[in-house]
Amino acid sequence: MRLNLTLAAVVLSLFLARPALAWDVFSFPDAHFAAQFPSAPQMGSGNYRTTAGLDVPAQHFIARQDHVTYTLTRADLSGTVLEKDAAIADAVKGFGQLGQVLVDVEARINAEYGRELSLANKDGSRSVVAIFYFDNHLYVLHGHAEAPDPKAATAHLIRFQQSLNFLP
Repeated sequence: MRLNLTLAAVVLSLFLARPALAWDVFSFPDAHFAAQFPSAPQMGSGNYRTTAGLDVPAQHFIARQDHVTYTLTRADLSGTVLEKDAAIADAVKGFGQLGQVLVDVEARINAEYGRELSLANKDGSRSVVAIFYFDNHLYVLHGHAEAPDPKAATAHLIRFQQSLNFLP
């Protein structure tokens, strides 16, 4: 009995000694969104490519922690004829090429609708994705957990996936 209590005390002290994840909401008023990241995301610009090969300018917001990468891409579709439904469907199609789609459901942020996906990728990693179209921009949140244990990051991936909020 004494050994069990000692072992329990050691396990509890190790658990409590782990550093807390410093998740916080980061707001980007110029990009019209806020989202939770585990640390301040690095920002960059580049392109977003549709499955049909259309390249549009995009901003990327990336944070990494342990074996997980959290990416929010904001693609500017204002100069294209790609409409909301087609843009969202195209992004869903693109992620479907990474592996097996385990979950594909409609999602909403206030009056804006989009899609949420969960994937078992071909390389053994896991991904969760949220795709929304707002103000002529496609917003794609992609949480990607790599080996050794991608399932262990599930709670953090879902937290990221659910964190997007549009700003006026």
